[in-house]
Amino acid sequence: MRYTERTHSEMEFRLVFLLVAGNRRGGFRRLPSGDTYEGKIVEMFTKPASKEQERSTDDLQPLRTKMLDIIQIERARDGGYDTIEEAVGKINPNEPDVIQAFRRALRKDGLKLPTERAYVGKLKTFMYDRGLTCLADFDRISATDVEAHLTDLAVDGNVAATTQNGAFYALLKFFELVLKREMGRIEAIRANKGKQIPTVLSPPEVEAVLDGLTGVHLVIAQLLYGCGMRISEALRLRLKDIDFANRLIEIHQSKGGKSRIVPMPEELVEPLHRWVNSRSALHEHDLAAGRASVWLPHALSKKYPSAHRELRWQYLFASSRLARDPRTGNLHRHHLHSETFPRHLRRAVEATGILKHVTSHTFRHCFATHLLHNGTDIRKIQKLLGHSDVKTTEIYTHVPDPKRLEVVSPLDRLATACGK
Repeated sequence: MRYTERTHSEMEFRLVFLLVAGNRRGGFRRLPSGDTYEGKIVEMFTKPASKEQERSTDDLQPLRTKMLDIIQIERARDGGYDTIEEAVGKINPNEPDVIQAFRRALRKDGLKLPTERAYVGKLKTFMYDRGLTCLADFDRISATDVEAHLTDLAVDGNVAATTQNGAFYALLKFFELVLKREMGRIEAIRANKGKQIPTVLSPPEVEAVLDGLTGVHLVIAQLLYGCGMRISEALRLRLKDIDFANRLIEIHQSKGGKSRIVPMPEELVEPLHRWVNSRSALHEHDLAAGRASVWLPHALSKKYPSAHRELRWQYLFASSRLARDPRTGNLHRHHLHSETFPRHLRRAVEATGILKHVTSHTFRHCFATHLLHNGTDIRKIQKLLGHSDVKTTEIYTHVPDPKRLEVVSPLDRLATACGK
């Protein structure tokens, strides 16, 4: 089936049918090559049958745009929204038109709020660097401008590789969703990213840091170290995720939208019981005041109108104040702010006198490394951490176990030989 053998109406019908059918079956599975069926379908219709039949594919762009719009509508319906605008939510009208368009496109595409904020920030940096103020200014922007911007980040800005990569993918998404055109080939100077060995605390150092924390911050730190959670995963725990009967904790909406189950440490059973009871009391107070509500993913509040008021859906580590959802404007009791725990952790580390660079993620590194040093199979650790590839977990094999160091330094041998 080649483009030249089909009329536009026939192609449109077949493409729309295949795309909608694939989306309704739960999304397009990836082929062994890494491509999606969606990409293969588009390639099937846009790739010329032979050199004699080659022709411009510019007239297929409206069809491709229509296909993507249909997919976005289907995603919104699967999420429980009746319209795309309902899924988009509120947009600040005081922002430049280009930023409003980008936010709307990202939300239609189903990206999470932190990703939206990061991508919008990268776009604003690009606009400032190139002197752009509105959407019309992007008519003269090409791959050369993007390439120069990314090179400047690496050479003049001396940014990390992750920062440069984030800027690239943000601009790629902007070109695809807003400008509706290909960004082109980019050959910018890349920021170097060497292999980094994770910072790991010894068990006595972990104990010293935990001793410097109290209350909710101590419980969060124990979850990070005892279960290998990311800080975002710990903060997003809901009461329904705590399974005391089976001593398990469910982790949902993790990195990449994945879920997993981890064992509940015995040391945390009693603290979590106390915290659940405390959270239940706060929820009863919110119910009495008529303000009990929590943010729910995938428009569950529309499918189950009373779910946002149920105790099971409430965040375990709730904020002391109510806050408005920036997308919908609804008032909720959200979880603790992501910057609250790092501040208390920094104070605890400074009090111990530890000079290592310790962050929330350090506890996750310690969890994996200490399990590995104690003989736990790396495949089990991979599953507990939620890594898709064991190669990601293998980074912890590069952290030496002090108890099993077999190499004696020549300096120590020299001192022994000289009788010092």
